[in-house]
Amino acid sequence: MLFTSLPSHLSTRMDAFPTSLPQAGGAAGFPASDTELQKMLIDERMRCELHKTHYQTLKAEHTRLQDEYTKSQNELKRLLVEKQTVHDKFQLLLAELRGELLDKTRELEELKLQVLTPQKLEVLKAQIQQELEMPRREQFRKLDEEVEKYRGEYNKLRYEQTFLKSEYEHQKEEHARILEEKKIKYEAEIVRLEKDKEELHKQLISVDPTRDSKRVEVLLREKAQLHQKVKGLDAEVAELRAERENSGMQAENVQRIQVRQLAEMQTTIRSLESEKQSVKLQLDRLEKELKTANEQNALLTSKLYKAEREINTLTSKVEELKHSHKLEITNMKLEAARGRSETEREKNNIQSQMDDAALNADHLLGPWDKSCVEQGHK
Repeated sequence: MLFTSLPSHLSTRMDAFPTSLPQAGGAAGFPASDTELQKMLIDERMRCELHKTHYQTLKAEHTRLQDEYTKSQNELKRLLVEKQTVHDKFQLLLAELRGELLDKTRELEELKLQVLTPQKLEVLKAQIQQELEMPRREQFRKLDEEVEKYRGEYNKLRYEQTFLKSEYEHQKEEHARILEEKKIKYEAEIVRLEKDKEELHKQLISVDPTRDSKRVEVLLREKAQLHQKVKGLDAEVAELRAERENSGMQAENVQRIQVRQLAEMQTTIRSLESEKQSVKLQLDRLEKELKTANEQNALLTSKLYKAEREINTLTSKVEELKHSHKLEITNMKLEAARGRSETEREKNNIQSQMDDAALNADHLLGPWDKSCVEQGHK
């Protein structure tokens, strides 16, 4: 209000000064000489111009300070908005970190539930070994018993085959020997009969046919008997041959049966061996799975330790962010208070300077106002 009223007041007083005063010698309170009056008027106008210049300077400074004050207020508002934004961001970050902390804690609990302690691992290992070894041992024992059983049967069949084969060879040799003996005997008998036949033929030629007719009949009867005997021997030989062939067929059948049983036994033994090998492979696979489970347990333990370290790191980061946020808020409050105090101090200084300038202007222009009024009345 002071700055807005001061220019019109000063301009009114300056316009009230006349450019030339009337010459009235001996007037009360005025100098006698016009030259001195003009000089005083010029000096007074120079002082007025100087005060006017000071006033314009103070007005410009006041405007600048008002602008700076407005800028400070805007800066303060901006800082408050930034503070609120930072606070909101911090709250969001804090909520996010808390969510991550809860997730990590949940994962940690899940990992703790999944991770096996050494005692549980040993108990589980013992249970798995017991569950795997007991049936396998029983199965191995049964397989060994079956192998021994089949091996005994195989040895028995092999012994029977060897015995039957040797008996067959013996019977074959015996039949061959008997056939050879009978063949030799029959050939000798045939040779003897041929000789007898020749002798009889010679006797028939040399003797009287009538006398020897009876002898011929006897010989014919003997010949018929011999033919019957030869036929009986041939039938016996055929029977022996049939028996030999039957024995050979039986031996071949027994041999084929034994070979088939031997092949079946070998197939069974091979299947048992393959089953035993598969059981061993399964046992190796289970041992590998147990080893893999142990490795996974170690991996889960390392992940658990890593998650705990990450949780500790996140907790320390949250604490650091809280501390830094508090420090930033404190610094912003201090800067805002410092800016307000500096602005108030500058405002008070400018106000005091303007008040002093107005008082000085009133003191300087007061006597001249009175002289101008008195001169106007005259």
